[in-house]
Amino acid sequence: MDTLRESTRITARAFERALPSHQRKALGQYFTGLPLGKLLAHLAISPDTRTVLDPMAGHGDLLDATWEAATVRGVAIERLDGVEVDGATARACRDRLAYMGKTQAAPACEIVAGDAFDPASIRMLPVRTYDLVIANPPYVRYQGHGPGGSRGSAARAGLRAVVAGLMSGVEAKVWGILIDGYSGLADLSVPAWLLAAAMVRPGGSLALVAPATWRSRDYADVVRYLLLRCFSLECVVEDQQPGWFSDALVRTQLIVARRLPASNVAKPLDARDTLPQPVWVKVSPEAGGVESLVGAAFAGTCPEAEFAAWLSADCPDLKRGIETHPFDLNGERTRLDRRISRRRWYRKLDGGTAGLPIFGAVQSSSTVLPEALADVFPKAISPAALFSLADVGIAVGQGLRTGCNDFFYVTACNPGEDSDLFVRSAVKAGSDAVASDSSGPEEILVEACSPAGTYRFPVPGRALRPVLRRQAELTSLEQARLPEGRVLDLRTWILPEDRATVSAARAAYASHGEVLPRLMPDDLAAYVRRAAQTPAASPVPGKLIPELSAVRTNVRPPRNGRIVPRFWYMLPDFAPRHLPAAFVPRINHDRPWVEANLAPPILIDSNFSTFWAPDGGWTRHALKAFLNSVWCRAAMEALGTPLGGGALKLEATHLRHLPVPALSDADKAELDAMGKRFTRDASAVQKQVDRIILSALLAGVPEAPPSGALAGAIEKRLLSLTAARQRGRYDR
Repeated sequence: MDTLRESTRITARAFERALPSHQRKALGQYFTGLPLGKLLAHLAISPDTRTVLDPMAGHGDLLDATWEAATVRGVAIERLDGVEVDGATARACRDRLAYMGKTQAAPACEIVAGDAFDPASIRMLPVRTYDLVIANPPYVRYQGHGPGGSRGSAARAGLRAVVAGLMSGVEAKVWGILIDGYSGLADLSVPAWLLAAAMVRPGGSLALVAPATWRSRDYADVVRYLLLRCFSLECVVEDQQPGWFSDALVRTQLIVARRLPASNVAKPLDARDTLPQPVWVKVSPEAGGVESLVGAAFAGTCPEAEFAAWLSADCPDLKRGIETHPFDLNGERTRLDRRISRRRWYRKLDGGTAGLPIFGAVQSSSTVLPEALADVFPKAISPAALFSLADVGIAVGQGLRTGCNDFFYVTACNPGEDSDLFVRSAVKAGSDAVASDSSGPEEILVEACSPAGTYRFPVPGRALRPVLRRQAELTSLEQARLPEGRVLDLRTWILPEDRATVSAARAAYASHGEVLPRLMPDDLAAYVRRAAQTPAASPVPGKLIPELSAVRTNVRPPRNGRIVPRFWYMLPDFAPRHLPAAFVPRINHDRPWVEANLAPPILIDSNFSTFWAPDGGWTRHALKAFLNSVWCRAAMEALGTPLGGGALKLEATHLRHLPVPALSDADKAELDAMGKRFTRDASAVQKQVDRIILSALLAGVPEAPPSGALAGAIEKRLLSLTAARQRGRYDR
């Protein structure tokens, strides 16, 4: 490499390291890096590439990598343009490209300092659409979009205007419906995908760096649909544990697709007979060399170029650390249709599933076999045998979010003291009731570790609710005893200074049949007052606890003599998802394991995804046994998101797509009995549970294998999937 290019890259890295962490988080400034950029550039560039755009350019990694790839491949790029929202970063990118161009045959460059979602920024670009749009879309959560989602709203409005200026006819309609249809909860990468895709000319290429979650998040379904409707997907390349970014929260994938002409886009998905089969590539660390992510698999002077040529030749031979398989887009279409068939935007574009050739007229459930398990299961299985959890009467959610655990969570110094009180109160008043008999409060000594310091003080037992806060406390529930965590449940307690407000609302309390709240004892009141004046340590450091966005919504002023007041220290009423029948950790370092709640149920923190049966029919033990079947655990492994550190993330959105059989009442009764004896090492119970679940799945399948043989095959696949994210921990 010439010294000039190397010196500019060193300068770029130094600039990146100097960026303030809060700015990087706010703007999604986590740059691609040259090894990954070069790999993507060589996959995406073609002999006819003349104009290149990165609409989220950062300090120029992808543009630099594309320039180098073009030089190596003899491609005569004429333009290399970018847009960058941060002015200083845009200058760094502009200087980087200009400096490199001093001694080389440089393409023309234009780096616009502005928001890519602002039509004015797009109008400053010298080319309307590009042969290649290459980008690493920023991941900025919707909570970071500004007050009231202002940044997200501006992005949507700007994107709508940009597309209106670039397209007409059917294309404009398709993009417009997708822009209006994506969820307001989506992170900024979703409109960024849509923008980058819109800037590709028909016949041109789109090349993206994406988190592996791009196919599992509900609010990103629009981009999956966009790729199927408007592009021909060419390849997906993904890293394997420990991944290209070892400190990344999720794994990385590279996507390369070619934009279809307007005549193809006009044809709805359900009117297309078949879709092509691009290649899916898995690249492990074994394939990498010192300076290249595929340097050990391809030992020539430019491993990335050799890798791209090898893929173009349909992978004629085996390569070290690289696996390939066809990506079945017909199956992708089926899986996507099951997820989005009820979405309004989808009905506008495709009209539902009536014409879908695969499973379309058979199954109304939103669930199909996960890709990673499809080849394990008999192909003769009827789609009608698969249901979502909702279809079989099981709801899925997330546990309790207090908005400020530092205040609401305390620790019982003697956790056994309030066990009897909790049971008596719940039996008397119902599992989600606040005990309020007239015998007087029993005090429990608790410890609070708040930003203001660590305190021990007595709290009325009726103002405390047991809570499972973290996985380290699971042993307590497995041993059928309360954990030491407690939630301050102050819904029926007030500070003395709030007494006048409550007294003025006596009529409202009476109309709702509620008694007036009690006055807090002095020690508890002192703790609450101190917290009100204390800056939070998290989630927003420095902000007063009552002003936190998830805490201030607790406040409810009295109105019209009918609305009873609520104060910042009063949590909202608990929902079934907070007091579930069973739960599973959201972050799983081992294989997933579902645990049953206690009876009566205790609160479960948002560190867990939760299960309950809204209409009855499932006991907590039956749920535990059912969801710990080898089938359900393997499906969880296949549907969850592998994280960069090797853990598996299981959100409610993953679990709602869990494919399960419908069971009889007799099956559920049998599972209830087994769940009471089910532990992680109870192999005999495991076999009985698997027999029930797999027999239901195999019902009606001709020449079905024995359920025990199928259980063994699924277990083997489960171990393989877990090993892939756990550095081979379960390899045999």
